[in-house]
Amino acid sequence: MAVKFVAVLAICGSAGASDILSDLTISSADQGRALEIKSERFWQGLLNAAEGMKMEEHLALYTETESVIASLPKENTYVRDTLNDVLERLRRTDRALLLQRARSEELASDRLAAPAGTQTASFSFLSGENIFSMALRRFVGEGEYSDKLTNHVKGRQVDILPLLQDTAASTGNILTDCRLATKGSFDVLKYDLYNKGVPKTPENAKVIAYRLVDASGETRKRFMNFVVGAVTGIAEDTKGKSDRAEVTVMQASLEKSSKAFAAVGGAGGAEMIINL
Repeated sequence: MAVKFVAVLAICGSAGASDILSDLTISSADQGRALEIKSERFWQGLLNAAEGMKMEEHLALYTETESVIASLPKENTYVRDTLNDVLERLRRTDRALLLQRARSEELASDRLAAPAGTQTASFSFLSGENIFSMALRRFVGEGEYSDKLTNHVKGRQVDILPLLQDTAASTGNILTDCRLATKGSFDVLKYDLYNKGVPKTPENAKVIAYRLVDASGETRKRFMNFVVGAVTGIAEDTKGKSDRAEVTVMQASLEKSSKAFAAVGGAGGAEMIINL
């Protein structure tokens, strides 16, 4: 049986063999769409993670902190110096996060604007054995699409590697600054409670110290969410190298229908899904 199959493909030649092979697999359009879906998921995930590092609301807090520091009585030297140190640390971490966000958004936006390629590579039918082997690979879900998907995943990892290296290099400094900023803020809050004979800490300094504790926690949480989001995206992208094209397309269609149903709700949502 195998001999007859190889003979038929050999007689048909390259064009005929391509037609026969296409009958064994899903359409090239679906394969191309599946590759685009994989790319969009990866880069949109990175974009979403980057957009989560919004620190603009801290700017107003920093301005208020400066005003409180300027209003402190001359004798509140410790509180003034500690608040200055906390403020500098938080500004430094937020600058690092804003830079990381800008780089991530630029990379993700560029890749989303240039979807994964969908051109099919040409094949060389040199022998009946090669034809049969290629047909078998494509029939069991390997072959051209699998090779393309693997290469795309590797390409995305190469693209994101410099970004991850920058993130890794800054992680220690960011987490240390957040920890020390939190510690310094609590030191301000308890300074006149645990030290005898020191000037009483003004109430506005304590209020701003509480807010700086919250800001430090927000900065740390948003940074870690970005790191986890980026790493999770890479892991899921790598895990999905074995996904079949038709499954990827079907899942994307179901996700779209589910979101449409959630947005509309009720009978209207059900009718929309039917139309889709």
